[in-house]
Amino acid sequence: TLEGTARTVGLFDIGTNSVRLSIVQVRVGVPVVVNQQREMVRRGGGEVRDGEVQPESMDRCAAVCRRFRDLVRSYGDGEIVAVATSATRDAANQGRFLARLREEADLDVRVISGREEARLIYLGVVSGLHLGTSRALFVDIGGGSTELVVGTQTQHEYLDTLKLGAIRLSTLFQGADRRGPISEETYQDMKRHVRDASVRSVQRIRALGVDRCVVS
Repeated sequence: TLEGTARTVGLFDIGTNSVRLSIVQVRVGVPVVVNQQREMVRRGGGEVRDGEVQPESMDRCAAVCRRFRDLVRSYGDGEIVAVATSATRDAANQGRFLARLREEADLDVRVISGREEARLIYLGVVSGLHLGTSRALFVDIGGGSTELVVGTQTQHEYLDTLKLGAIRLSTLFQGADRRGPISEETYQDMKRHVRDASVRSVQRIRALGVDRCVVS
């Protein structure tokens, strides 16, 4: 980039529970975050029924993405990078949803795998840490999935993704419309479910050995 000019990049993260936007301007090779937005769209839970994203949920997400796209344009022409995670990659009507985002928000969205999501999470988190020679377990708890990574300061050694997101679990055990605290019995059932779903990952992580755990 020429000195005095800046390149604008809009980064969209379309998750199960929210849409996040970061607007970055790169000047002389140095990226600076100039705006960050996050809006809840709750595309998981009751909005995903029978394996499909529901029309009302599509409406909300498309409206948010369109508004965010306009915000990026207010900074000038630039690059757009948009990714979608758990709720979109699991949806039977994924194609229809992505087509709406193209038509209504002018977004070409890439659906990333759980392992790719884990890799990107590792890169983002480790960039703000000083691990030295230690090995860490990184845990990212989302709405639809939880990603697990074992790695050092310079490389990851293990990547995994589990269908254990907060919304996914609350919907499974409480139903889409239930609100309020859960019973102790339900809580114990949830813990058993988490243990059963994560047993192979836990065994692998224990075999690798870690010095610390970082949870986001």
